[in-house]
Amino acid sequence: MNTKKHIQIYTLFSGSSGNCTYINCGGTEILIDAGAYSRATEKALNSLGSSLSSIKAVLVTHEHSDHIKGLPVISGKYRIPVYAESACALKIKGVKPFLLNTFTPGEEIEIGPVAVSSFRTFHDSSSCCGFVVKYSGHSFGYATDTGRLSDEIYQNLLPCSAVILEANYDRDMLFSGSYPHFLKLRIASDTGHLDNDRSAELCAFLASHNTKRVLLSHLSAENNTPEAALRAVQRSLADCSCQLSVDIAQRFMPTELVDLYV
Repeated sequence: MNTKKHIQIYTLFSGSSGNCTYINCGGTEILIDAGAYSRATEKALNSLGSSLSSIKAVLVTHEHSDHIKGLPVISGKYRIPVYAESACALKIKGVKPFLLNTFTPGEEIEIGPVAVSSFRTFHDSSSCCGFVVKYSGHSFGYATDTGRLSDEIYQNLLPCSAVILEANYDRDMLFSGSYPHFLKLRIASDTGHLDNDRSAELCAFLASHNTKRVLLSHLSAENNTPEAALRAVQRSLADCSCQLSVDIAQRFMPTELVDLYV
């Protein structure tokens, strides 16, 4: 009899059109964000052998539509509890009050055998957070939608063996591109998004400690390319003897961070 526990973490959708990540820890299944509509999310889950009827909770990073537009139907139809930081929860519309749970950054949430802690990120929303998911002695990190990095972000991701990390834009592409100047400044601000170089710096730090795999996510379709993001990470690792597996989260299809038995 196989007594090993299955851990799966996949981004289902990634980017400004929608963000959603699937986590399965020994049969306890969770989503981070619900930025795609229910039919598309169900189809993506089906491709991994799961379905929305199996999801035990949705964790919300923040209230922007590319992270919650599918949330009211997904939560309501399947009676899935939603967890959001208190200020964010006030901005979420259409989720039944009895399904909406609040937390403060740093607070640990228990969903069956899975422990989830949150930490502050920096984005132009009412609040924004990243997560660390802990299960069976393993830790996995999630940090997107942050205009800058902090000691808190570094310290929370430090124990994680695998991390989903934003690499939203290439700075040269952004400022030479067609976006209006005010939007360029918003994206590049301390409450905007993380660029390739700062993401790469964090990758190098994590690789020198516990992290073995990173999935770069939330890439801009207009201001970045997978090649540019990967080159930035490769440059940051040039003087590092550590081994780090790095891939790009696909915009419209599941992409594996972790799929293993422990």
